[in-house]
Amino acid sequence: MSSGVKSFGKVLLIVFVVLYALIEIFVTACLLQFNDYRVTEFGKKSLLILKENVDDDYKKGDLLVITKDDGSDVTIGDRIFFYNASEHYLVNYAKVVEVKEQAGSYVFRVDALYNVYRDYYVGKKVQRFRGMGSILGFLESKWGFLLLVVLPTLVAVIYEIYIIVLEIIDIKKEVDNE
Repeated sequence: MSSGVKSFGKVLLIVFVVLYALIEIFVTACLLQFNDYRVTEFGKKSLLILKENVDDDYKKGDLLVITKDDGSDVTIGDRIFFYNASEHYLVNYAKVVEVKEQAGSYVFRVDALYNVYRDYYVGKKVQRFRGMGSILGFLESKWGFLLLVVLPTLVAVIYEIYIIVLEIIDIKKEVDNE
């Protein structure tokens, strides 16, 4: 094989390993940043994986990056994301029918059913990534984490043990030959 092909293969391997490591670190960080509602939060950004269609804009499998603000720009008729306090792992999306200011923060009445307080307000500014939620959802699952992190680490440890055993055997043969 020519040295150019070998060099290209090495570069390709390095790129693959670096991308794999970045994905592994990102998924681990997402898992470590889960809040009580199993939503990843990085500061004022929440990563929401849609498990069902919410409306015409947001479909099952989408990844939504929702930016939390103080709620001052929310007006009647806006649609907001909020945590449903009665259902522990549910994030709802509803239309605001009333906005009240109480003690320096905002309270939103949505669909005439819920009062959404500051602690339960997720946000209304959304970036959508089609289909990425399904991928991230799998990687954050037990099986995804097992396949992405645990098994490759186990294989690497077993390989290192194998190399150490081979070195010990070589050293033992050298000692026996002397």
